[in-house]
Amino acid sequence: MTPVRATVRLQLHAGFTLADAARQVDYYAALGISHLYLSPIWRAVSGSTHGYDVVDPTEVNPELGGEAALRALSATARAHGMGLVLDIVPNHMAAHADNRWWWDVLLHGQRSGCAHWFDIQWNAPLAEGRVQLPVLDRPLQDAMSDGVPQVDRDGNGDAPTLLHHDSRLPLAGAGAPDLASADIPELLDAQAYRPIWWRLGDDRINYRRFFTISSLAGLQVQHDDVFETVHRLPLALLAEGVADGLRVDHVDGLADPQAYLQRLRGAMDAACAGREHPPLLWVEKILAPDEELPPEWMCDGTTGYDFMDQVSAWLHQPTGEAALAAHWQARSGRPASFAIEERLARQEVLERGLRSEFDAVLRHLLGMERDTVAADARWGRAAMARALTALLVRFPVYRSYASGHGSSEGDRRWWSEVLDAVVREERPDTALAAQWIAARFWAEVADPARDALRVRFQQLSAPLNAKAVEDRAFYRYGVLLSRNEVGSRPDQFALSTRAFHTRALMRAHRNPQAMLATATHDHKRGEDSRARLAVLSEHPQWWTRQTRTLERTAKRIGLRLPPAPVAQMLWQTLVGAWPVQGLAEPVAFSARILQWQAKAMREGDLWSSWTDPDAGFEARLEAFTHDLLSHRAAAPVRRVLEQSVLHIAAAGARNGLAQLALRLTLPGVPDLYQGTEGWDLSLVDPDNRRPVDYAQRRGWLADPRSWPQLLAQWQDGAVKARLLRLLLEARREQPALFRDGDYQPLHADREVPMLAFVRSGAGARLLVTVAHHTGAEPARVGAALGDAHWRGAALSVPPGRYRNLLTGAEFTSDGAPTRLRQLFHGSPVAIYSTW
Repeated sequence: MTPVRATVRLQLHAGFTLADAARQVDYYAALGISHLYLSPIWRAVSGSTHGYDVVDPTEVNPELGGEAALRALSATARAHGMGLVLDIVPNHMAAHADNRWWWDVLLHGQRSGCAHWFDIQWNAPLAEGRVQLPVLDRPLQDAMSDGVPQVDRDGNGDAPTLLHHDSRLPLAGAGAPDLASADIPELLDAQAYRPIWWRLGDDRINYRRFFTISSLAGLQVQHDDVFETVHRLPLALLAEGVADGLRVDHVDGLADPQAYLQRLRGAMDAACAGREHPPLLWVEKILAPDEELPPEWMCDGTTGYDFMDQVSAWLHQPTGEAALAAHWQARSGRPASFAIEERLARQEVLERGLRSEFDAVLRHLLGMERDTVAADARWGRAAMARALTALLVRFPVYRSYASGHGSSEGDRRWWSEVLDAVVREERPDTALAAQWIAARFWAEVADPARDALRVRFQQLSAPLNAKAVEDRAFYRYGVLLSRNEVGSRPDQFALSTRAFHTRALMRAHRNPQAMLATATHDHKRGEDSRARLAVLSEHPQWWTRQTRTLERTAKRIGLRLPPAPVAQMLWQTLVGAWPVQGLAEPVAFSARILQWQAKAMREGDLWSSWTDPDAGFEARLEAFTHDLLSHRAAAPVRRVLEQSVLHIAAAGARNGLAQLALRLTLPGVPDLYQGTEGWDLSLVDPDNRRPVDYAQRRGWLADPRSWPQLLAQWQDGAVKARLLRLLLEARREQPALFRDGDYQPLHADREVPMLAFVRSGAGARLLVTVAHHTGAEPARVGAALGDAHWRGAALSVPPGRYRNLLTGAEFTSDGAPTRLRQLFHGSPVAIYSTW
């Protein structure tokens, strides 16, 4: 196995296959990457662009090239001293005709040998022991009257199937001579499933889904045969040395993540027995700002959302929050408090999107009540529903992890905080019913009903958090969009330097091989777009004036502004994503913004939605944005936008260099998201999955310009690519220092906006110093940093002879304070080594 130094996340699909990835191995090797971290490679629904809709985990997706292409990629990587990390999906599979396990359940129902694979509530109301399938485009009776469902004898071999547009379903008794001529109602009555109108799905669906996506059915990987089938191929690839590690998708969706990881780690260690380095195991996990990864989990850490949040928060100026929040509330009419928006969104998602999952937990609670409480003392359905809602809408983390084999103090603390809030804020009967639920959840006596309650509640709180926060409230709350990011909380606006150091020290102690990411396939905005928008926290009053100017200018030329919250979020999005070198391709940029805007409106669910899109509103908004970015008459508005970008873009670039330097030097394993070697001003998917210009990135490897020249000509992105390459080279030259070296925070002799630390070990030392809050620097100086930023401050550097990795300059420290202006020498980052 190749020791891990740094990973690169590659998004595979039919347009970028395993063979295409192999053609870039030499580039990533030259850059200094140790592992290709691949999106899911397992057979998925045909045409999948992401791979998380798996239909067969025992096969490498033929659309990516199949197993032969995977082995060829692995061999190429090994030849360059690199390895592979595979993304596995144990929480769900596609509810699709190509999924033979799902097909068998639909064919045989509860008698299927695969019925336990999927988390199906067979006894749910109206289910009548069958799977409720929300696949119809109209009510069932209308569909049958209109002749939409059809029997197709030729679609699946000799076995007739039920065809509804492009959806295919099995028919029990396939092969019977009279089947094709039978009435549709009669046929449906004989099936183990019941097709229903898709609009009824959220209320009536009786299988656990991935979030609210009915086409992804939840797996019960805790069963031996399910675990073995899902992991057979990944473990075999580890055993053969084709891959070095695994990334577990959505670990919070599993019934018992701790038990799962213990089993998976054991299986991985057995598969790789005798090797010098143990296999790598990372989990996709969203942590709240004051939450820690459970120490009992047998993994190397998270995939880096927590770091992405922390480094972004550190870039923000805390004093700007109040003014920006007041501006948002005054202009939009929406709450200035994210907690209020979040609470509203959670209640809506429980009432609609996750209604069937909520009802399943409620039914279980009512059953527990019937079994243990006399009739005249029961809370009843209405009170119990209010209490369950009160708990769920306040749950501060994705989930707790109580299971049949125990719980942690952290889990009990979260529950205690929620209960305290319910008692303070809800009416007495709701509070008492919530306490009854908590007592059943935390009952000391082992009981199957208690264990089932723990699983069901925890498997509901996680998707509720994700859907309500990331997919709804983030698109309603616009104080500063750079804090609306996966893994972040907008009400945790900024992070002090000392708090940032504390989190780095904790990571070094607990999960030294955790991933460090600043961009992912799930991010809402690219890492450099967030870094640019963070500058607005330094200039809140200026930004308030800019938005007013934009609106006045738009009105003056006759543009009809969209609703105020929509306009305020659009201005931020435009400024954050505006091309560094100007709007050279307005049509392409407009298309990207319009794509983001359509998704934002539907996710926010205020003016339009996925279930009920308002075509008229969307058309008017699209026309406004298109005219704004393309019409000649709107040139004055675009000039205001351009000037706004010029005012903050250089400071944003310095922020981008700072977060890159920290990602590559702090304790942990840095992860590079494909294409982000240069400035990443992308938007939410699919924009953040656009093709990568590898020719440009290969050219950056040979760029002859000096570091000062690159800072002066920062707009083309080469300065960021240079910093990345030099730090990856340092990690390759001194792997032990970055893997095992200690971490010592350093502090200047007076308060200045910067962060510094030393990594020491293996006979070497690395000094890292980065600046932030540089928005006061004139835009004309480019990405360089003037001496005035340092206010005459000095830093005590451990004794030794140091070489600047970026410029080659050397200096010797005797331990006495060194002026920061001499250390940085006009750069926003300065990194020195002693080896």
